[in-house]
Amino acid sequence: MAENPESQISRRRFLGFVVGGIGGLVAAALAVPIIGYFLSPGFRKSTALVTPIGNTSDIPIGVPTKVNYEQRVRQGWFITTLSKDTWVLTFDGKNFTAFDPKCTHLNCPYYWDPDKKEFLCPCHGGRFDINGNVLGGPPPRPLDKLDLQVENGQILVIG
Repeated sequence: MAENPESQISRRRFLGFVVGGIGGLVAAALAVPIIGYFLSPGFRKSTALVTPIGNTSDIPIGVPTKVNYEQRVRQGWFITTLSKDTWVLTFDGKNFTAFDPKCTHLNCPYYWDPDKKEFLCPCHGGRFDINGNVLGGPPPRPLDKLDLQVENGQILVIG
């Protein structure tokens, strides 16, 4: 019995499959590291950002002090430097509280009025006591606090 010539693969067609398969393997071998390079930042574990904002000796006892600092933030392959500020308060020189510098009503900046001994928000009349609690105006909650730690006389903001 003779075999059907249409069922046989020609030498030319076989070599085409072999060359195409090798080309596909080479393309896959090159694509995997390239794709991994672009996707790897998404799989990295993020570590808590710790930023020094000042010395404990620079904060007077019982007086809210505005502290300006720079925070470096990594976003993928880029590192951006942000200028930030916070209000820092201590009553004993050992325990510190840092308040977010924006009012909890509409994120307006507020300031410390030493005569009234209150934080005042000029936008809508928000008033807060020295501990950040709402005294009057439209703010819905107390001032937001930042996570802090103190090490070797340095005040560090976490996050």
